[in-house]
Amino acid sequence: MAISLYTSLRMPNREFNINEKPPLYARVGLYLPLLIIIGLSITILSFVASMKVLGWQVPSFFGGNSALSTLSRPSVKNSDIAIYSSPNTDRYFSEIGGNYQRLTNPWRGYFKDRKLDVSELNTIESLHDYDGGILILPSAVALSDDERSAILKFQSQGGSVLATWATGTRDQKSEWLGWDFLAKLGAKSWGEMPADSEAHYLVLDGESPLSYTHAAGMRIWMGKTAEHPLLLSGEKLAGRVMDWARIPVIEQAGQGAIVYSNGASNGGRCAVYSFAESSWESQPQPIYTLVDDTLSWLAHRPAIVRSAWPNGKRAAEVVEMDTEDGFPNALRFASMMSSVGYKGSFFILTSVAKLYPDVLYTLAKDFDLGYHGDIHISFKDQPEAQQAQRIDTMIADMHALLPEQSLLTGFRAPTEGYDKTTAKLLQARGIRFHVADPNSTEARLPFFDKIEGVDNADTIVILPRTQRDDINLANQELSVEQTAQALIEDLRYTMDMGALGLLSVHSQNYSDGANLTKAMPTFLTELKKHKDKLWLASGSEVSQWWRERDRLKVSSEILGKRMEFDVTIQGEKPFDGASLTLMLPQKGMTENIQGIKTGMPDVKVVRIDDYRVSVQFDRLEPGNYAYQVTFE
Repeated sequence: MAISLYTSLRMPNREFNINEKPPLYARVGLYLPLLIIIGLSITILSFVASMKVLGWQVPSFFGGNSALSTLSRPSVKNSDIAIYSSPNTDRYFSEIGGNYQRLTNPWRGYFKDRKLDVSELNTIESLHDYDGGILILPSAVALSDDERSAILKFQSQGGSVLATWATGTRDQKSEWLGWDFLAKLGAKSWGEMPADSEAHYLVLDGESPLSYTHAAGMRIWMGKTAEHPLLLSGEKLAGRVMDWARIPVIEQAGQGAIVYSNGASNGGRCAVYSFAESSWESQPQPIYTLVDDTLSWLAHRPAIVRSAWPNGKRAAEVVEMDTEDGFPNALRFASMMSSVGYKGSFFILTSVAKLYPDVLYTLAKDFDLGYHGDIHISFKDQPEAQQAQRIDTMIADMHALLPEQSLLTGFRAPTEGYDKTTAKLLQARGIRFHVADPNSTEARLPFFDKIEGVDNADTIVILPRTQRDDINLANQELSVEQTAQALIEDLRYTMDMGALGLLSVHSQNYSDGANLTKAMPTFLTELKKHKDKLWLASGSEVSQWWRERDRLKVSSEILGKRMEFDVTIQGEKPFDGASLTLMLPQKGMTENIQGIKTGMPDVKVVRIDDYRVSVQFDRLEPGNYAYQVTFE
C-alpha cells in the first residue's frame, strides 16, 4: 500500500479592497518590524531551499527542528505506520529480567525526532484491525499463533513489514520455535554472531533501496549489546555486520545484517534488520537515516540519487604501489598491470627514485605517477617549515628526473602520516589528490578535504585506502591461495557496496617469490572479469571524476503517481558520464522517462536489478534539464 511521506506548504488566501488606501502608517503601523522579519526570513529560506534543490548542503543551523527542516521531513497519517508492541514479547522480557521498553523506546525516539505520527498497537484486536501501510515489529521475539497469522495476512494483502532482530522465534509461552517466522518474512537466519566476535560495525551498501542516502561502505558502530546480531540471507542485501576493517569475522558470502524482498503475488514488501534496537544507542542518527530510507522503500516511494561512478559503473577499483625500497620491483608490478590492460598508479619516493632513473622513465611512459614524499618518514606533527622544505624537495627531485613531465598532482604520505598542515602545503603547491589511510573516513568513497578558503574545484580529493594492503595480508600469514582469495573477497564487497576499492602494495614486498606477487595474477584475472560493471581506474582518474561529479546536482519531487527530477550541470565545460540510480516503486516495474521541456537530451536506462535502474546520459552541456518519470 503506497503512502505519502511528504507534505506541501499552503499559504492562506488573502483578499484586499483595491479602492481603499489608508495612509502607510495606518496600514503597517506596529506590524512593520514583524513584516521586515518575515520578509528577511522568507528571503533566507527561499535562498537556502534553492541551494538545496541544486544539491548544495544546507548549513547545520537550518537542520534539526528549523522551519526548512520541517518542510523536508516525512509526514504520515496515524494509519500509515504502526508499531506493534506485542504483549507476549513484553511478558517474555519481564520473565527473563529484561525490559521490552528498551527495545521499543528507540522507535518512539525516532518518530519524535522525525516529527512523524505513528500508531501504537498493543493488543491482538488492534493488530487484527490494522489496515495501514507499514507495520513495525521491534524485536517482537515472542508471538502467538494468532499474532503470526495476523502479521502474515497483513503482508499477504499488500502491507509492508519491518521486523528487527529475533522476531517470532518464540511462542506465547516463551518456548523456542526457531527461525521459521523470519523465513516467511523473507529472511533466512544462520544464527547469532559469536559473543566474542569483533564484528561490531554495520556496513551499508551504497545506492541501495534501503540505504540510498548513505555513502557506500558507510561504517556505523553498533556497540556491544546482549542482543547479538543475527546473520541473515534473503532476496537482496543492503548491509552487513563486519569488523572495523570491513572484514567478515566468519565467512558470510550472501549473508548480511539487512535483507529485503517483495512478497509473492500481491504480497507487500518486507525488510528485516538483524540487530536489535539496543544497538541504536551508540549512534542513533545514522540509524535514523537508514530507517528513513527503509520506510520510504516500504511505502513504495520511488527515489533517485546521483551515482558514485561514471557511465553506470557500479564500483571502482584502484591498484597502486608505494614505490620505495625494492624500487625495480615496480617493473614487475607494471608488467602485470599491463597484461590486463590496466594502468595503475605508482607513488614515488623521490630519494630512492634518483637511484633508478631508468625504472622511473619506463613507468612514466604508461602509468599514473604521484609523490610518496622525499624520504620514508611521516609528515605528521612536523613543524610547518620542515614539511614545506620536504615537499619542495620532492617536487624538485621529480622535476630533475622528469623535466618534460608536468607537475604531478597525486600524493601518498609515507607511513600514511600526515596532518592538516601537510594538506594545506600540498594544495598550495598544486597537489589535487591524496591516497590516505583507512581512518580518514567512515565510508568507502572519495571525499573533499575541507581547507579554509579553498573551494571544491581546487581542494584535495581524498581517496581512502579501503581494503587490506600487502602488510595486512602478510600479518595474517596467508598462503598464496589464501592471499588471492582474500583479495577477491575484498573485491566482492567493493562491488556489492558500490564502493571505491583501493589496494595498496609496497615495492619491497613485490619480489619475484613473494606470496603477493604469486597471488596477484589470479586477482587481476578476477578484476578483468568484472570490467563491464567495475571501473578500473588510476588515482588521477578517480580524483578528477570526483571533482567533475561535484558539478552534477540532482533534485526530485514525487507528484502523485509520477516523479519529476532535475539535473543541473554547473560550470562552463560539458559533462561526460553522468549517471543516476533510480529506486523503483514496485519490483520489476517498467519506467518511462521523458523530458518535461522540448530539447531535453535522451537518457539511457539500464536495469541494475528488479528494484533499481541506472539512468545514464551522454555529454551534457552546462545548464538545467528536467524530466518526468512514470511507472507501469
